[in-house]
Amino acid sequence: MIKTRMSRRDAILGGAAVAATGLAAVWRPGAAVGFEPLPAVGAWPWPARGLDAVQTARGSTEGLSGCGGTSSGLLIAGLRKALPASAWTALPLQLASFANGGGPYGSDCGALQGPLLVMSLAGAPPALRQEFFGWYCGFAFPSPEWDDLYPLKATVRTVSHSPLCHESRAIWNTAYFGQAAKADGPDDTRCAKLTRDCVKKAVELLNAHRLTGYAGVWAPEEAYKACYDCHTGLEAKREPGAIHTGREDCTRCHAGVAPHGETGSKGT
Repeated sequence: MIKTRMSRRDAILGGAAVAATGLAAVWRPGAAVGFEPLPAVGAWPWPARGLDAVQTARGSTEGLSGCGGTSSGLLIAGLRKALPASAWTALPLQLASFANGGGPYGSDCGALQGPLLVMSLAGAPPALRQEFFGWYCGFAFPSPEWDDLYPLKATVRTVSHSPLCHESRAIWNTAYFGQAAKADGPDDTRCAKLTRDCVKKAVELLNAHRLTGYAGVWAPEEAYKACYDCHTGLEAKREPGAIHTGREDCTRCHAGVAPHGETGSKGT
């Protein structure tokens, strides 16, 4: 009897162990389709001849929604088509839908965050990603390149000087709502066109990086270079007033700050 009970116990424990092993294999981090591990972040494949930036940006948005979901969807769809046997097929198209409208707090534009996710997987170095964000801050969105895809043409163009959704859209709203009403009705195509602009630029940068080794270029603009250099210098010295991550033009919002830091003893 004891031997029988032990045998049953062993069988139960053995079965549990097999089941646990199976679950671990299915759910282990890095599992993609079947049991193939996903590439490490930064090592995801890129087409040997690159992607066609314009055709990728002009792709179908059927089933996609929002700036984040659409930007990631256009890029992943393009990569799936170019690399049908790759890990890109394991990703949902709307992977960056969390960033629609800048996410819960209207922060970084979703049309930046979708491509940024793909750029990170594909190994884009920091300066390349910074260049992408810097380009966004200075580009007059949206371009007319996608007008044939939408019923309304010649959308008002504005420069945000910021990667933030709420600033980018508010600046455009002010320009658009401030003009005389158009006979063809409200223009709600701005963000959709802007998203395609961002996808095109991201592909261009990634092609340059993966095909030629281009690592990107970024430097603070003259308007806030002194601010950037001072505050990052304080970070290096671990002194009050230190800032280690801010890179957008701070002078637009902080132009009214009282003089500070002239003696080098304090930062604000």
